[in-house]
Formats: sequence, structure tokens, C-alpha cells
Amino acid sequence: MQTSKNVAGNLLPMIVTEGVTVNVLPNPQHEFLMSTKEVAHGYGVSPYSIRSTSSRNSIELIEGKHFLKGVAKCNTLNAQPHQVFWTKRGIVRLGFFIKSERARLFRDWAEELIINVTEQPNLFSVAAPQRQLPDKRKHNRLTQERLADILADVCRIDDKEIRMSITNKLMGGRN
Repeated sequence: MQTSKNVAGNLLPMIVTEGVTVNVLPNPQHEFLMSTKEVAHGYGVSPYSIRSTSSRNSIELIEGKHFLKGVAKCNTLNAQPHQVFWTKRGIVRLGFFIKSERARLFRDWAEELIINVTEQPNLFSVAAPQRQLPDKRKHNRLTQERLADILADVCRIDDKEIRMSITNKLMGGRN
């Protein structure tokens, strides 16, 4: 797979296999998008085949996740209002339904591209959204030692009603 340097917002030509080059559109939300025409070219089928596959499998292909419609969502100047742009998830999902030798090669290329984007987030010269790992779960187990320590502190509370309420809650009762 070979890539060219991207000029912000322009299509980026990428070589899939010898003789097959597709254009991807860098996108900050989905990393990259491809038009139906480019996806069809990559899979070696007609754009009509992509549209009919999309229609037949509309339950599995979700707008906003697998594809986008319209100019405003994909930030291209030449796009038609109802033109479909496929996300990397959509390109992979389409590959489940298209069976041909070229489709297999295109799936291999898409898989490598996705792996490369994951390993090299600046591949398209677009700031990829930084994902922060969730904080490690803080275990708050109430062991016998912790319960005894907390109850010792509760005994120091002057207000009897509050002291009894906390003690009942710690001991599993209700109040």
C-alpha cells in the first residue's frame, strides 16, 4: 500500500494492488471516508452493485456508523446532497456481502489500512480524536477489617440518630 501526502480536505490516492488505486477522504470523525464509486472500484464491482448491496442489507448498514449522506457531513465541495460516503466500518461491513477475488484483495487492503491507521494515527495528516482509556476500576470492597475501622470512626459521631443510621446501613440493614 502506497500513500501520497495529503493536502487538507483533499482526496488522498492510495494504491490497493497493482493497477487499482482508490481515493480516500481524510475525516476527523471517521478517520477516512470513501465515495460509493471508489468503494465499488476497490471491490471490482459497479456502484449500482454497492447501492443494491446496501439496500438489501439495510438492517446491517447503519447511517452515521457505516456510511454518511450529504455534503455537510463529509466536508467536500464536489459532493451531491445525497451522495453516500462509506466509513472504514462500512467498507469492511460491505466486504462481508461482496464475494469475488478482487473483493478479497480489497478486504485485505482495507484490513491493512485500518491496522495502519490504528498504529499510526497521523497516517492521513488529520488529527485523530484521542481516545482516553477509562480509569482503572477502583475496587471498594467492604472487608471485615475495613468495616471494623469504619464502625470505630462511626462511634465517634455525637448524633445518635446519624450514628445508628450509618451503622445499620453498613451492617446491611435499612434505615
